[in-house]
Amino acid sequence: MTGQVQKAKSAPKTLAAGRYEVGKDIPEGRYKATPVGEGSNFVTFDGEGVPDVNTILGVNGEASYTFMVYDGYTVQTEATVKLTPID
Repeated sequence: MTGQVQKAKSAPKTLAAGRYEVGKDIPEGRYKATPVGEGSNFVTFDGEGVPDVNTILGVNGEASYTFMVYDGYTVQTEATVKLTPID
């Protein structure tokens, strides 16, 4: 390991605006979120419903954001986003 982010062997997943349950809609793991288009708010909630990540992706925010989610978490995106699994 060289200290750099390594892409996982799983394929990226594109999510439309909405809420997604980790463990049901997407597997738990570490991801890089990249906006598709202009971007918007991107939030993850832990199993208790407490926000864990709350950022803006895209033109007025981050170009990408790396985060970790576990079974029972919820991912909420206000615009289309690409999630790339990483090791």
